[in-house]
Amino acid sequence: MEMPAPGWDPWAQQSSAAARRRRRRRRQRQMLWLLTGVTTVVLLVIALMIKDIAKKPTVARPAALSASARRVSNAVAPGSIRRRVSPRRKTSPSPGAPASRPKVTDTASGLSYQLLSSPWRPGCPSTLNTPVFTWSAGENAVAGHVSIGGSIFDWRGNACSGQLQQQFAYSGPADLEPTAMSLVGALDPAYYSGVQHYRTLEGSSAMQVSGHQAWVVTFGVNYPDGASQGFTWSSEQGAVVVVDRGAGQAPAVFYVSVPSNLGTADVGTLIDSLRLNH
Repeated sequence: MEMPAPGWDPWAQQSSAAARRRRRRRRQRQMLWLLTGVTTVVLLVIALMIKDIAKKPTVARPAALSASARRVSNAVAPGSIRRRVSPRRKTSPSPGAPASRPKVTDTASGLSYQLLSSPWRPGCPSTLNTPVFTWSAGENAVAGHVSIGGSIFDWRGNACSGQLQQQFAYSGPADLEPTAMSLVGALDPAYYSGVQHYRTLEGSSAMQVSGHQAWVVTFGVNYPDGASQGFTWSSEQGAVVVVDRGAGQAPAVFYVSVPSNLGTADVGTLIDSLRLNH
């Protein structure tokens, strides 16, 4: 039997091994806590960065003024419009219509303009008079018949004139453009209620009528589902003209809307024929 070397203590050896194991486990726990702490800090930093990014306001894309159309369909409320400013327009230097050509004369607003040939006839339909619009003269032509709410109605091309109503603030020529824009915006609830349509603003420019400052806004109306309501045309062209008559007098207003089956070129013909009697 081999005897242990002098000074060898088995209990001391076991105690030393146990101590090493305890130190190793302690270091492992320390590393685990360190890794846990670092991970927590990183996650908190990422969360704060995400929260900070979420608080930053989104930059709105500017509305297109001329490059692309901005269309919103609406059966009752006014559709969205796209503004494309046309070159400044002047009509007063052009020669007047021949004396033999019939015209509409509106003594209330002072405007006169060409009376188009058949099927156009004198008179602005009384159904166009509303709390917002009051017309004192005009002409119209039946384009066809449409179904609205189960009833059949005549749908007409219209060219009407009158004085600006008091609901629209006006203090002078500087208000011509915003007034014309407001009038166009008021057309939808007044005349297009119940009809599925798109309205697009096509032009907005200064002009003159018999030497008086004026503003014209032109627009187009499309009927994407018009056939279901009896439309035999898919679009129409229209315009609103506001003419300053001088201090102390309400501006004159001209409104025209022509379905495509009646010939939309008549819109330009009527605008060019406008005259203001002094």
